[in-house]
Parts: sequence; C-alpha cells; structure tokens
Amino acid sequence: MTDLLAVENLSVQFGERAVVRGVNFTMGRERVGVVGESGAGKSMLGRAIMGLLPPGASMSGRVAIGGVPFTPDMRGGKSALVLQDPRYSLNPAMRVGDQIAEVLRLHLALSAREARREAIARLESVRIRDPALVYERYPHQLSGGMGQRAMIAMMLAPNPALLIADEPTSALDASVAGGVLALLDDEVTRRGMGILLISHDLDLVANFCDRVLVMKDGEIVEALAARDLGAAQHPYTRQLLAARLRLDA
Repeated sequence: MTDLLAVENLSVQFGERAVVRGVNFTMGRERVGVVGESGAGKSMLGRAIMGLLPPGASMSGRVAIGGVPFTPDMRGGKSALVLQDPRYSLNPAMRVGDQIAEVLRLHLALSAREARREAIARLESVRIRDPALVYERYPHQLSGGMGQRAMIAMMLAPNPALLIADEPTSALDASVAGGVLALLDDEVTRRGMGILLISHDLDLVANFCDRVLVMKDGEIVEALAARDLGAAQHPYTRQLLAARLRLDA
C-alpha cells in the first residue's frame, strides 16, 4: 500500500545553519504527533512538507504524497496546513466567508453563488452558530476559538487527504482547545484523512495520536506508539516527560 506521506532525508538550512536534519518517516491515514521543545524544528518540518519555507531557507530531500513527489499545486486539494493563530493566518482585509469561498472556487471550480452556499455549509460543519452571520465578519471580529474553526473549515474545504496542524490549540484556553481538538478528531475520522499534529503538549499528543515522533535539534530522535509514550527510552523524551506540570508532584 502506498504511504499517504513519505518524507525522505529532508533537511532545511538557513545558510550554514541546519534547522531540520535528515528527517525520514512515513504515515498513512492516521494521527501522527510531532513533539519537542521550542526550536526543535517541528514547525519548520511542517512548512517544509508543504513547500512553504521563509525567505533565505533552502531545502533538500524528498516529500511525496500518495506516492507522487510534492508540487505546489498539491496544496489544498491533496494537503493543507492549519497554523496556530488565525489572527495572523487569515487575511484581515477579507470577510471570513469570502476567504473560504475563494478556496472552493479555486479547487472545486464552483460558481460564486455555489461557493457562498458551500462556504456557509462548511462553517456550519465546524459547529459555528449562525454561519451566515459569521460569513460576513472579518477575522478581527471573531473570538480565537471561532477564528480557528473558520481556519479549519477553510483548510478542509477542498477535501485534502493530509492535514498538517501546527499547534492548532496553543492560542486557545483549555475549554475552547478541547472543542477544537474534538472537531479535528471528528473530521479526520469522518473524512478518512491523515493528520500530522505538531505540538509541545505531550499529554495532548498521547491522547489524540496513534504514533509520536520526537524531535530534538532538527532530528527525529525517537518514534513510538502514542500509547507507549510514557515508557519512552530516549533520554531527551524522558526529559520532556519529566518536565510536564503535575498536580500530584
């Protein structure tokens, strides 16, 4: 069976400084978590997979989706990226609904009227009340949780097979974050997608994912089943586990 995502010897450099170093992994239609401290290279890995590197960065290695080498036209229809803060990811000068409709028109070739109707349906699918009203609003008029739901609706609009979620709940409070994760879980299950969840929260990843990749200094130092995270053997993973806040210690 062809892997949904295959990453081979992927490296990202800024001049002489490597921030991702020879990363190799594959995944199917499953939930895979990438964990590590800030600066470990997690977000850069997600952006490199999508071919969205910042100026000055260079990349080597191979990324394939469904067995086909990645090209920029796979963004949206084959793969999508949800970033951590919708305030900086959504276009502040466009209404939220128009941004979703634009994606639908680009990838599904819908008319303007069809795209508007479908965009409202997509907002409703991510449990936004009064989606027709939210369609008309600008990003700054939405709460953090509602903005993140709108972002998820936009990224899922073209029905991608792979979703990369980069700290999708870090800007949200605990109760709202739980709702967003439940939404992602439902959507991944319903659509039969694969999700690569990037997070610094080990407990979240252990509860949400099937497998975990642990990154340190741009490299994957350990890969294991999420249910076995508490029994990890690598010293760095053990340090991450020991650094978690606990109420009983």
